[in-house]
Formats: sequence, structure tokens, C-alpha cells
Amino acid sequence: MIDNPFLKRLSRTLSESPGTPIRLDGLAGEESAVARMINEQIMKARKCERIAGGSLGVLESEAAFYERIIRVISAMIRMSTLGKKERDLDTLCRDIVNIFSKELDFDNCSIMLKDEEGNKLVLIAGSGKGDKYKRGKAWKTGTTLEAGVGVAGTAFVTGRPIFVADVSTDDKYLEMDNDVRVTSVLAVPIKAEDEIIGVINFSHPLYNEGYYDHMENLMVLLSGFVGQVITLAKLYNSLSHWNDALKEEVDKKTTELMRKNRQLRKIALIDPLTGIFNRRFFFKRLEEEFLRSERYEVQFSLLFIDIDNLKPINDTYGHMVGDRVIKTLAKMLKQIGRQGDMACRLGGDEFGYVLLEADVEGAYNFALRLQEQFVRHHFKGLKNNPTISVGVANTKHAKFKDHKDLYRGADSALYAAKLIKNAVRIYSNNMNHKNHNKFQLPLID
Repeated sequence: MIDNPFLKRLSRTLSESPGTPIRLDGLAGEESAVARMINEQIMKARKCERIAGGSLGVLESEAAFYERIIRVISAMIRMSTLGKKERDLDTLCRDIVNIFSKELDFDNCSIMLKDEEGNKLVLIAGSGKGDKYKRGKAWKTGTTLEAGVGVAGTAFVTGRPIFVADVSTDDKYLEMDNDVRVTSVLAVPIKAEDEIIGVINFSHPLYNEGYYDHMENLMVLLSGFVGQVITLAKLYNSLSHWNDALKEEVDKKTTELMRKNRQLRKIALIDPLTGIFNRRFFFKRLEEEFLRSERYEVQFSLLFIDIDNLKPINDTYGHMVGDRVIKTLAKMLKQIGRQGDMACRLGGDEFGYVLLEADVEGAYNFALRLQEQFVRHHFKGLKNNPTISVGVANTKHAKFKDHKDLYRGADSALYAAKLIKNAVRIYSNNMNHKNHNKFQLPLID
């Protein structure tokens, strides 16, 4: 047991009451001096403890603030991808509040957007602990609030955020028909450039719970970003709808253009009286087939067909009857012709027919069948049936320099046939086709 007063007091300071200064009364001079020195160190230690405690509090506060900033930035990063694809506004707002619910400390969050007239706010989406904003008995999406009414309506009209720590003591708060318990609420306007398009509501069922220093500034920053995302989504949707409308219009115009091109092609390449190819197309195709026959050494035959004595028919019965005779011959050419061959009207009563991969014998038999069918046809109103003369030129049966030379050969054979009428003549190199027919139709280059 210690009897010395100084030692007793020192022992109590070190064990029972650490940090408590030693009482100096009743101590001798040397003991008193030592006690003062100990008390001085105790006071210094207390001062350091207070400083350290304050610094730790600051560090903890800053760490919490930076953590909240990181969470806000994380929410913004997740939101930045929402406006980059087409989606309706309701879905976009639901995605945003779901992000807020996961990233931020609020118990409940909802987004209200102004209607088309700008006089009301419409609840678009909400989310919170337990998902209390589901459709049903809970707060229904589509619920409206007059602009200027309630906390959200006031924030919308004033354009400034409003925080209410206890809604039971604030006249601005308007309780709505929902199952969400609200005690404290923060309403922040959503701005898109200079226009206020809605309000974000953050609420908590407890008094002043979940709110911290600088929170309002962070939420204003966040709501501004929400406004940009919504504006971007609206623009994307508008462009998408515009593109769809443009595509529909382009498809419509393309279909119309194709139809008109077919009409133009028909006008440019089809003979209006007979419906078969005209002279212009004939010479283009004749040149192609001649080059192909030379390249691949495949023969073909060219037939020139002329209606005998059509002029007397026109003079006696009229041109309408003569046109009927012309159309009958064109129809027969299409009926007995083969797929891939080409029939055309060169002009007047003269026709051309390209018989692909046909030798002289095949072309001759084709011409006979055509003559036989034509002469057997009954032309109403005519006393005597007309006949046809045919001239044939084959790419292997005679030598031709080019398609024009082939044309002249077929024309020479036709001239020889017409001297007899109702005849078929085949061109050979022994025929002289120079200047034999002053009525020969000109070539088309």
C-alpha cells in the first residue's frame, strides 16, 4: 500500500483517470515541480487529441463527399448510354429512376414531366425500396399535378430546387394517392437548355434522412444531365421516325420511278401498235448477238419478214384493217417463236426476227411454219388472205464483217423473196446486195 500522497495521485492519473491532471495541493516543492511537468504533458496530449479528432472528422467527411461524387458520376455514365437508341419516353424515365435507386442513397425517386400544354406535371416513372411505384394500388404512373401546386409543382414553376425536411410542417407539400410514405423530400427541376421540362423528386420516409451537405448542388447537376438525356432521346426518336417516314417516302418514290421507267422503256423500246420490240432495240440487240456469235463461235439466223401487198389492203379496206393484219403477224411471231429469240417491227409492214443458235435449215423451217400459219389465218372482211415473204441470213452460211453487213444480207434475201411473193430466200455470198432495193430501211448506228 502506497502512503506517499504524490505517488497515490500519480497512480490514479495513470490508471484510474488517464488524462486527468495531478492535484498539486499538499505536495512538497520537488514533488510539486514534477507534478506540474506531468500536468503540462497531459494538457499537450489533450490538445493533440482534439486536433487529431477534428482532422479525422474532416477526412471522414471529405471521403464521404468524394464517394457520393463517384456515385453521381457513375449514375451519369450509366445514363449517358440511354439516349443512344430508340425507346419511348416512359421506358427511358423508368431506366433513369432505376439507376438512381441503385446508385444513390434515396429511399424513393420519381420523375414527372410537363404535359403538351405545359400546365401540368405527369408522373412518368418511379422507383424505390421495394419498388413501391408499380402500377396497381401504389402511386400510378400517369397521375397529374397542377403546375405551381405542391413541392414538385412549385419547383417546376420557380425553376429552383426545394427541400422540405418534414412535409408535415410545410404547407407546400401535397399528399397524393399512393402507398409511398414520405417525410422529407427534395424536388429538383429538370432543365433542357433554358426550358424546364419536368421535376425529379427524391424522398425518404424519415425526417431529414439521406440528405447531406452539397447534396442539392449534386442533384441539380444530375437533373441537368437527365434533361440532356431526355432531349437526346426525343431527338433520336424524332430522327428515327423521320428516317422511317423518309424511307417510306423514298420506297414510294422508287416504286413510282420504277413504274415510270418501265413506261419509258416501253415507249422507247416497244412498238406501240404490235407490242413487240421496235427498230431501235432491234439493232442494239443484233449487234450484241453478232459479237457474241463471233466470240463463242455460236451461229444464229436473222429473218426479215414482209407482208405482201399490204398497200392495196390499206387503200381498199382502210388502215385499221391493215393495222389488224400487222398485229396478227406480230402475235404469230410471239406464239411460234422460242424463248430468248427476238421479234421486232422494223417499220411499216416489215419485221425482223433473231433466231438464236439456229442453222440455215432451222431458220428455213421456221419461216415455212410462219408462212403456213399466216396464210391459213382468216382475216375477217378480206376476200383474199395476205401472204408474207421471208429473207434469211445465217452467220455461218455466209461471211459477214459485222451486224450491219448481216442486216444487208437478210435484206437482200428478202428482196429476192418479194420478187416472187409468198416465198423464202436464203442469203449467200453469191447474192449481190448492193443497191438492190431503193426502199431499204436505213440502218441505225
